[in-house]
Amino acid sequence: MKRLTLFLLCLASPAHAIDFQFAGYGDARLVMAPHIDSLIDGGLGKLRYGEDDNGLHIGDIIGEGRVIVLPELTLTATGRINAAYGPAIDLLEAYIRYRPVSTGAWRWSVKLGAFFPPGSLENDQIGWSSFWTITPSAINSWVGEELRAIGAEGTAEYRYDGGSVALSGALFGWNDPAGVVIAEEGWTLTDRPQGLFSPTRLPDLAGFGSGSEVYGNLFTEMDGRPGWYGDLSWQSDDFGQANVVYYDNEADPRVIKDNQIAWATRFWEAGFEKQLGKFTLLAQGLSGATTIIPSPFYRQTTDFRAAYALVGYDMGPLLFAARGDIFQTRTRATFPSDLNEDGHAVTLSMTWLPEKWLRFTGELIALDDRRDERVLAGDPAHQDETQFQLLARVYF
Repeated sequence: MKRLTLFLLCLASPAHAIDFQFAGYGDARLVMAPHIDSLIDGGLGKLRYGEDDNGLHIGDIIGEGRVIVLPELTLTATGRINAAYGPAIDLLEAYIRYRPVSTGAWRWSVKLGAFFPPGSLENDQIGWSSFWTITPSAINSWVGEELRAIGAEGTAEYRYDGGSVALSGALFGWNDPAGVVIAEEGWTLTDRPQGLFSPTRLPDLAGFGSGSEVYGNLFTEMDGRPGWYGDLSWQSDDFGQANVVYYDNEADPRVIKDNQIAWATRFWEAGFEKQLGKFTLLAQGLSGATTIIPSPFYRQTTDFRAAYALVGYDMGPLLFAARGDIFQTRTRATFPSDLNEDGHAVTLSMTWLPEKWLRFTGELIALDDRRDERVLAGDPAHQDETQFQLLARVYF
């Protein structure tokens, strides 16, 4: 009891006072959307907004709370409020991190909880948001939609004059259905990452003509086998930043549970960032596959790949960005498939930051895509989609 009392007194002392930090944002946006059902409404559109979405929208309210228990121990949770889809209040991340203070060349840390996997140099802001654009690339839209590591991650970092090298690895569970979205829906561009407790709307065509809405629960454990990933990153004052990630959820593609199939999903990802004066260059590529074997008579594998390049120009209160995306899926199945797609997109954005707490962004996305599955719904396989957003965001 004396030891416990002494420990509590140490926590309450000024040298070990618990610190709480909170930050976030809320936004509203004026939208001009394409005339096609959006992905959120069960359609095969590639963008967040679609038919009947023109007009003013209240966006997401994102908040991140951080409790600094000790200098080396922090608890972080990121939540979202949006009554338009799924639960009005949902979690995006929640984890605890232990990183001892280090004055030497080596530093290590461990993280436990639910968090986004590494790799993105684009979505480095609160709530999986991007500094340069409203809507992230196809790659990082997919990561936000389907992937969440619920488990433990360890990182070892070596620091030297002018740079650092870090190696991370994780074991995780509760992401066995990951792969169903990229296979059934294909690549999309959306700034709404999936909440941990929200069901995921899949294309209505995934219901095989049932006429009912189709949902999946992505963050669930189905086979009792942990997945894993590894991330090698390098940062240099002269070269910039680069990373390579390998991800494998190790799902058993034969498992069916609660009317869901486990998708064996694995991929390689590589990214690069370079600062050239006021210009920032970002590039990322991803290539992988996802497989299901729901019966001895049927097997389906979807190969997916995408890449983007972004150029940003920082003029202080004004930011300009241009990004080009290319993406593709190829499905190989026991029976003929109509899930192949090829597409590309161009995103242009301009941001004005008159105050630290206020942001205005105009963004235009022009997307060209062919997906054979649309023919089943009586639509042309080829679609052009254009989406414009004018966003006002308040930070707190």
